[in-house]
Amino acid sequence: MTNEITSGELSDDTNVIINGNDEIIDASTNQQADAPIEETTTIPTKKYRRQRRRYRFFQISFILLIIGFGFTVYFNYDYWVFKLLIANNYILTDALEEMYATHIREENRQGFHRDFDRVVISVVTGYLTAINNDRYTYLYSPQEHVAVREREVARARTAAVTPLTDDTVMLFVPNLSRIAREFVIDNKEELARYPNLILDLRGNSGGWLSDFHRIADLFVPRGAVLSIEETRMSLLSRTITSRNDPFFEFENIIILQNGRTASAAEGLIMALQYHMPNIVSIGSTTFGKGIGQVTIPLTGGYAVRATVLLVHGPDGENIHMTGIPADIDYDPDMDMVDQALTLLDEIVN
Repeated sequence: MTNEITSGELSDDTNVIINGNDEIIDASTNQQADAPIEETTTIPTKKYRRQRRRYRFFQISFILLIIGFGFTVYFNYDYWVFKLLIANNYILTDALEEMYATHIREENRQGFHRDFDRVVISVVTGYLTAINNDRYTYLYSPQEHVAVREREVARARTAAVTPLTDDTVMLFVPNLSRIAREFVIDNKEELARYPNLILDLRGNSGGWLSDFHRIADLFVPRGAVLSIEETRMSLLSRTITSRNDPFFEFENIIILQNGRTASAAEGLIMALQYHMPNIVSIGSTTFGKGIGQVTIPLTGGYAVRATVLLVHGPDGENIHMTGIPADIDYDPDMDMVDQALTLLDEIVN
């Protein structure tokens, strides 16, 4: 039995016959068509699916980028308007010149618009210093930024290990920096040969808290609290503990300190004194700097430094503006190293 139908898909006036085997036959010629009708299903390939995922990723990323840009504009709108108004349109340029000259060195000037942000930073940090005597929040010029790093390196290279007697060695740590830390670690085997240590921190103005932590690691038990860092954001506040078992096992440690011992060096003293009972300090009260700063590089070689945290000792004490008193005052009639050796003789004998 055959059924004759009209297929609009083939043409409006073409007749086809579908026989019992579902084969297509041209009614005009009664000839079988070249191919049977088959139902096909499109199956996405792995490559197609991968392209779809990539497209969706870029689509979502673009949307997030637009949202982020919108938030940036919203939260910075007032400052950008102010910058354009003053830097680009303020008509009394003599006043601008005077203000810029006060905060930007002549050889670093790049124009009102380019230097505006640096002037703002300098003005704000200078005002904070005037209010609370925070001498550690300021704008580095490119020359100052380079000079500070060079002084830090030069000072660190004066670190020294000096044998004083058969039983006593002196370690001079001039600052807390990567170079000074590496010096201590490189010489730890030599230092460990002696039962008594004189740790000279006189004039050590501090440095990086992380370097103080790594040096303290060599002395105190694993897991011992080294310092507590308090910030305005509780998520960034943290308690730093020792990572390793102590390497040194000194019988006696004498710390030499003075009024120029400060910052991270004071943190090192507090950590050692809190966890080690065999420590005595000689000298005078330390500087008293219980705050920490972060330095962020800016464009054009500039950098901004700001006080962002309070640093507490393992017991929670903050010595800012008070310092750490010495256990034994320095005797001006003696060299401080000789005074330490005399004290060691009294302790040992």
